[in-house]
Amino acid sequence: MVRKFLFPFAAILLLLLPAAFGRDDQGCYSIVAGKAATADGSVLVGHNEDNGIDDMAAMRKIPRKEHAGGEWVELRAGGRLAQTEVTCAYWWLQMPEQDFSDALLNEYGVAIMSDSCPSREDRTDYTDGGIGDPLLRRLVAERVRTAREGVELVGSLVEHFGYTASGRTLIIADSEEGWLVALVQGRHWAAARVPDNEVAVIANTYTIAKINLADKKNFLACADLVDYAVERGWYDPAQGPFSFEKAYAAPGSRRHLSNLHRQWAGLLRISADPPPVPEIGPLSFSVKPEEPLRPAHLAAVLRDHYELAPVRHKRGRKKNSPHQAHTSPVCSPRTNLSSIFQLRSDMPVEIGAVWWYALWQPCTTPYMPLYLGTAEVPELLRFSESAGRLEAAPAYQTFSDLARWVESDYGVRIGPVAEAWTVLEQANLGFQETLDKHLLALWEDKRPQARALMTSHCCGVLTRAVEQARSFTAGE
Repeated sequence: MVRKFLFPFAAILLLLLPAAFGRDDQGCYSIVAGKAATADGSVLVGHNEDNGIDDMAAMRKIPRKEHAGGEWVELRAGGRLAQTEVTCAYWWLQMPEQDFSDALLNEYGVAIMSDSCPSREDRTDYTDGGIGDPLLRRLVAERVRTAREGVELVGSLVEHFGYTASGRTLIIADSEEGWLVALVQGRHWAAARVPDNEVAVIANTYTIAKINLADKKNFLACADLVDYAVERGWYDPAQGPFSFEKAYAAPGSRRHLSNLHRQWAGLLRISADPPPVPEIGPLSFSVKPEEPLRPAHLAAVLRDHYELAPVRHKRGRKKNSPHQAHTSPVCSPRTNLSSIFQLRSDMPVEIGAVWWYALWQPCTTPYMPLYLGTAEVPELLRFSESAGRLEAAPAYQTFSDLARWVESDYGVRIGPVAEAWTVLEQANLGFQETLDKHLLALWEDKRPQARALMTSHCCGVLTRAVEQARSFTAGE
């Protein structure tokens, strides 16, 4: 899909604001498409993790576990939570040096990730020191069978212990529903379900506006959400309907052009009715897409450098690279992980849930598949250990090296790299239907063979991509 837009001159001037409004520490980006908004009936979730270039990452597979009575989960600040009888198995893309960066997919096909969304809350209200990340999202992976159960679990834990970060939006999705769960420091929270036929895009400020607590299908929240905002002077009922993001978001965050421009860039690529240039207010929580979405549409959003939006160049930065030329692209200098979750309900979850992962900036890295039912973590995705210390997965280090190599001469090097990954991705997506048929034929009576086939395919794609990446940087 290629769009051409004409913007009023005044609107373009708006985007030529001083570079001081740009921000390099963006802190992640997500897109969620409901099952009626996609070509295959899946819920699709895309996410860029923006932490910088010095962190390590690797994939773990945590097995299902049974627990004896009397066991406890220890919270970081000293509190504890009774352990459940059984904890779910899950895939865990872990960044040990970051508290807020892990992505998880559990055995029931529930995916969890998050975006930093600063709140205006300046009070602390905790029990036993409160609860925070990465434990909160891990508890979701361990304990729930559906996205809705995940939302309810998060809400109950936050209300009991109090959330320890300023603010955050968790994205919790399964093959039926995608939810945005906005957490506020302390005990307040709100969640909104992405409509089945729409797509939500979020940068680093809350996007949930209206909250209808009577509509439990689409909204969940703490009981005193509105009353507390009135008490703090953040909402005046005489001024109109309640808006969660207006009441609870940090004012600087909700107006920041870094957030508005990135959300806008995503909407430009997928919306049937492209929004106007954002000025100082929030954009829509969700929109109808121009056409049914596929993983490739989400990949295009996550690789966006404002190709469709006239956002100004930075002063004093080399313009050879779009990461350096623009104030705050979706695919940024700090993007070091990217994921697309394809969550399908018309087949066994082990086949229907596919995690397409890119181990660095997605413009320089291919999206590679990981079926939920894959038997083991591919060797190239595992942490290694040296002198008692964890080291990044070999594949993660390879794509880190490739990203740095491309960045040093982006204009010359990105063409051949992007072409190679386009070929790889199109081949994998084109082969998916055939592979799924083989897996489904094996699943009932020859499940071990089906898992072996998934494992062989996922390992093979990764190995070929790593070899291709190394061939680009050979001799440097």
